[in-house]
Amino acid sequence: MTDESTKRLSREDRREQIIEAALDVFIEKGYAATTTAEIAKSAGISEVTLFRNFTSKRDLFFAGIEPILFSPLENDISQMSGGIDKAQIQQIIFNRIKFLEQNRGVVKLILNESMLNQDNENYIHKMVINLKTLFDKNRILGDDEFIIRLLMGSFLSFLYQPETNDQRIQEYANRIAEIIIDSQEKRKR
Repeated sequence: MTDESTKRLSREDRREQIIEAALDVFIEKGYAATTTAEIAKSAGISEVTLFRNFTSKRDLFFAGIEPILFSPLENDISQMSGGIDKAQIQQIIFNRIKFLEQNRGVVKLILNESMLNQDNENYIHKMVINLKTLFDKNRILGDDEFIIRLLMGSFLSFLYQPETNDQRIQEYANRIAEIIIDSQEKRKR
């Protein structure tokens, strides 16, 4: 009889197991206070196994947060090559707010680490640059600082003032989409 904890995992499954355990420990204790020994223990593996999969605690941290920061937004925006309308903007906003709701702990971790480690990686700045790059790449909205700030502020407001009612989130997303479309129309004039 094979026990789940002793079952041999593929390299990719093992990496995912370690990332999930690491994120749990990082969320609980913060990046600086977390040791690789604690991560290994939480994952049910040895530190040797951890270091076979990740070169450092920092490497592991980035492996956990980068997909959360960038992949979902890239997926939304990549579907809109060449133009955007109010309904698409509304959907992006709604998706990001729901995403924040589902990943609240990790997003707060990223924000806390960004504030504490301003000399190292500024994850928020990377997220803004990524958002601008995606918009530019897909010719969406251009490089409009107002729109970026409006979106970032909107997303983060739901982190600190959570809303779980989908209808209210949709209404909010609609209002923000109207502001964005209106600002773009004013720029064209």
